[in-house]
Amino acid sequence: MTSIKDVAKLAQVSVATVSRVINNTENVQDETKERVLAAIKELNYSPNLLGRSLRRLETKKILVMLNTISNQFYSRVVKGIEEKAIPHGYTVMVCMTHGNCKIEQRYMQMLKTRLVDGAVFLTTEQDGNTLTNELSAVNVVQACEPREDFLTSTVSIDNEKAAYDSVSYLIKKGHKKIAFFGAGDIYQSSIKREHGYCKALKENNIPVNPNWIFNEGFSFNAGIRASSLLLSKGELPTAIFCISDSCAAGAMKALAQNDIKIPDDISIMGFDNTQLSQIYMPSITTLKQPQYEIGYQAMELLLNKINGTDTNINHLLLDYEIVERESVKQI
Repeated sequence: MTSIKDVAKLAQVSVATVSRVINNTENVQDETKERVLAAIKELNYSPNLLGRSLRRLETKKILVMLNTISNQFYSRVVKGIEEKAIPHGYTVMVCMTHGNCKIEQRYMQMLKTRLVDGAVFLTTEQDGNTLTNELSAVNVVQACEPREDFLTSTVSIDNEKAAYDSVSYLIKKGHKKIAFFGAGDIYQSSIKREHGYCKALKENNIPVNPNWIFNEGFSFNAGIRASSLLLSKGELPTAIFCISDSCAAGAMKALAQNDIKIPDDISIMGFDNTQLSQIYMPSITTLKQPQYEIGYQAMELLLNKINGTDTNINHLLLDYEIVERESVKQI
């Protein structure tokens, strides 16, 4: 195996000079640098990056922790993280926990032993107080689904207000019989979106009908399950506010299979503005989360912590907007 000494010998320089070229430090003449680079190429030499990282006490790697990549929402968030990280020399490692705390703990061990420089948690299944205690000495930022009891910087939207604005939009379209397809207490966002739904109804003097609240989850199949339960109740609403675009799409499929037309018979509103909401037929009116910006801002906060330029705990709430398409009608 080629060593740094072999490169130094071929380039007729010292090992220290080769090291300076590899690390792109100053005080190396251009002619010497070219000779060293030519020797590296000729010998096909690969520097020991792990050893170099240990000497510098950095790895140039960060973890992105999330439950699953099957949710379209997270792809744009990860893209934002990558496009902020890569120009700064960082490699992004996407770690799926599948909702398993033991898997999450395994990845956290990499943080604790400094095998990575930091992490962005998009989801977590663990108690926030425990995470705060275990990870207080490392660089961590939360995004998308932050836990309030996990004391780190966060990037998200105001989920309660976003849901409130979504239901208010449906009310302005003339709807007073509005169901909610939610996800219970899985995440803070699901809790807050249900609160926003209830708040909008109450402020418009519309009773909250518990028979029209179904907490089956965020997924396509959750929308199918919730629709089946709704159909079993008898009286139907004129609109359904869904906790995600995937859930909305599942609801639309199940309703269509029961000869219920969207939006003529029931209007459907989603949440997130994933690609699915644009390509589904009819296209889904939804609330647009700034997915890319959430990831980009989260990585910026993490870089500031790694570099020591900002050690404060910051909570960023980004803007959102309602995107009108074909699945909601005026009544």
